[in-house]
Amino acid sequence: MLVSGFDLAQLAENAAQRGRQLLSDLQTYLERDYERRGLPDFGIEKAADLIGCTSQHLRDKEGDGTLPPPRTARVGSLDRRVYNYNEMSQIRRLLKRDTSRPTSCARLIFSNLKGGVGKTSHALHLSHYAAREGLRVLMVDLDPQATLTTAFGLVPGLNVGADEDIGPSLTADPELIRRSIKRTRWDDIDLVPAQLSLQYTDWQMLQARDDDRQRLGPLPQRLRRALEHVADRYDLIVMDTPPALGMLSLNAIAAADMILMPITPNFYDIASSVQYFAIVSQLASTYANALRVRQLSLLMTRTDSAPETRTNMTLLNKAYGEFLLTNRMPQTRELQRATGDQMSLYEIEVPRGARETYLKAIDAMNAVNAEIMQHVWQVWRAAELNSPTEARHGE
Repeated sequence: MLVSGFDLAQLAENAAQRGRQLLSDLQTYLERDYERRGLPDFGIEKAADLIGCTSQHLRDKEGDGTLPPPRTARVGSLDRRVYNYNEMSQIRRLLKRDTSRPTSCARLIFSNLKGGVGKTSHALHLSHYAAREGLRVLMVDLDPQATLTTAFGLVPGLNVGADEDIGPSLTADPELIRRSIKRTRWDDIDLVPAQLSLQYTDWQMLQARDDDRQRLGPLPQRLRRALEHVADRYDLIVMDTPPALGMLSLNAIAAADMILMPITPNFYDIASSVQYFAIVSQLASTYANALRVRQLSLLMTRTDSAPETRTNMTLLNKAYGEFLLTNRMPQTRELQRATGDQMSLYEIEVPRGARETYLKAIDAMNAVNAEIMQHVWQVWRAAELNSPTEARHGE
């Protein structure tokens, strides 16, 4: 029996109006919250460790004028030197400790059919880890949910314009990517943001005409063509894909040197991985000439000590042992808090929980990212062997 007087259209319109106001309030909050944040400060011991020298060497170079005077912070009765990651980049350049840069740009995607596996979180953490090491990074957010974009303080509809995502580069002109790149508070990280309208880009690409193919490139290679216009500026391009294998994800795969698939050790994720690899196999067969992937790795995330988790980890090792990274990312309260706060562990200045918990989380994340970067270095070395005389533009 239908309820008398029920007006679905009016109900939906009222809900939409309230939702628009809620979104506006949320955008304002996110923008203000991000503006209040800054990169964390740390002492000279950590600064020296990141640079790869002694703390006395930094003091000497600050004393003789090679480096600018450091900032100081009052701790008790003492003024202590403090630094942040952007200042580390400047110090590396002044001390000429950035000369071992790769001669090419590696492109990595985080990809999975399933959401909730830590894909965006690990893309964010890898970018911060690489920037800490002095590498220049471009993040490309391909997910219409734009979680990565908001983590960098950019709010779709507020400080991301209607045509400032990757969409126009894939449907109108690949050179438009230059106009989509945004600066972040990390000097060595730029971002191509995403927004909800990106969900229509898959459909737009499928409407391609013959003249589009000549102007934009073959359908699965449009993102690669766009990235070629800016790759000379960066050492590493990290792409976060939507939890689906549509045209956006296919373009990301075709543009990538390396696929990183986060996977949680539970039944549904294992089942999803089977479907993922079956689809990738079909794509690779269909677009064999379009792909340049040299590395495929699986990262186990959100692991714990539960018996069913250990059983599933054993099954994953049995099935995908040669693809699995040695290091895993355990489920930690500190990582959950950071994710909920739209930031990474590397941006935390004062842990909200026990410091021991934070240190365990950051040690695990460092181990994961160090192992990923070992694979990235293999990609760089392979590129150097294939084109030993290639020079970076703008160097």
